[in-house]
Amino acid sequence: MDKQMSYVKMVYDQRSFTKAAEKLYISQPSLSAMIKKAETELGTAIFDRSCTPLELTEAGRAYMEYIDATVRNETLLSEKLWDIQNLNKGHIYIGGSNYILSNILPLILQRMIPRYPDITFETAEANSFVLRQMLLSGALDFVIDSSSEEEPSLIYHDLFEEHILLAIPAADPVNQALMEYQITAAQLLDPAQKRRCLPYDLARSALESPFILLKSENDMYQRADAVFRHYKLQPKALIQLDQLNTSLQYTMYGLGCSFVTDTLFRYGRNCPDICLYAIDAPLCRRRLCIVHKKGRYISKAGRLLIQIAQEIFFS
Repeated sequence: MDKQMSYVKMVYDQRSFTKAAEKLYISQPSLSAMIKKAETELGTAIFDRSCTPLELTEAGRAYMEYIDATVRNETLLSEKLWDIQNLNKGHIYIGGSNYILSNILPLILQRMIPRYPDITFETAEANSFVLRQMLLSGALDFVIDSSSEEEPSLIYHDLFEEHILLAIPAADPVNQALMEYQITAAQLLDPAQKRRCLPYDLARSALESPFILLKSENDMYQRADAVFRHYKLQPKALIQLDQLNTSLQYTMYGLGCSFVTDTLFRYGRNCPDICLYAIDAPLCRRRLCIVHKKGRYISKAGRLLIQIAQEIFFS
């Protein structure tokens, strides 16, 4: 509420210019001049000065209703800001691939939502290119994604490093020659445990199998392409899909090999129908980060999201 409205309200509350001036610690002429200015701007009288004590004119009553509504709205705004600043409320719009929204984000929200139930979330599912465009345009608050090359206009908060693995259907005879290199369940659950990479010749032989690949706009496609180029092979692509989780399902059904990440299995997924192997090739490791636009205001709720995510994955 501005000074002019507060003066009008004080005169109305006191029903007297003299008493209002005393409460406001200003002279009565100064107060009268302020009220006169308000009446000039409105184009009509606010107070009926023929009455003792003062009464509002019809226009004055309308103006006082407006002042009262302004006071209520300002009080409500203050309460909402207090809630937001104290993490009682907030809204976060976050984007990721299907793999991220299905496997990574739930781990964060599982810890965050019970502690702060009035913070709401909205998600957007898309590939890396689209997500970055949405982030840069301001349409998203955050993106969780892999990062190989950092964009100068974005800020990256590291979560963890994941490894790209070769997934082969368990029934595929090629596994017989690779058995001693197969990654165990214990090695999947603990990335610190040493994993033996497939020797060059065995890896090259396995990579000649039919493959389920992701489409070219996906980060995993770029990494798969780098692997095939490293081994001087052209992939035998049976089909190209949009989602990492879907490609894993196809491999579990025995339809072809695929590239997956160890994160898919680190948090409880059990896939007895596939065998997993480490590949010694470029781009077989990638950083997972929470990303936001440089210079964008990050609310306390947003900072809490980053903090909880790093607590989970750094532990």
